[in-house]
Amino acid sequence: MRAHVTLGWDLHVGFGLANPAIFAAMYGDPRPGATSPAAARALAMLRQRMRSLALAGRLRVDERRAADMVRAAACGVVFILLELPVDEPDAGLSAATREAVIAAIITDGPGPQRLTLASVSTTLRALLPGAGGLTEGERHLLAEWLDRMVRSAL
Repeated sequence: MRAHVTLGWDLHVGFGLANPAIFAAMYGDPRPGATSPAAARALAMLRQRMRSLALAGRLRVDERRAADMVRAAACGVVFILLELPVDEPDAGLSAATREAVIAAIITDGPGPQRLTLASVSTTLRALLPGAGGLTEGERHLLAEWLDRMVRSAL
């Protein structure tokens, strides 16, 4: 699963560097509550990857935070690399930033020595929509508690 995040990052950055005008149209004019259709599709794919990681017990942070961290860092890397002088490229910036973000959001894997309140709460939160035996109100309350536990553990 880590490989999917790495591949997605590398494709995103590669696309931005190869297509700066299109990338700027997709991501370069942020406004509250507005996003381009192409950026929305990319975000949906990223959120699905984060959902898979959450269901596997591999996230240190909640799904939304993980997706936002990846998106913010990857877009930032593209914009920084595009503004660098052509004769002064920073070939290692993307990989170093990618690895730092991955380390911040993904655990090495489930296991007693790696379990944290945040990772367990995130996994349970991802599984909650399919949980039987709870009323809608109970699911909502548990979701609120789990979200709060994740935020307090960060």
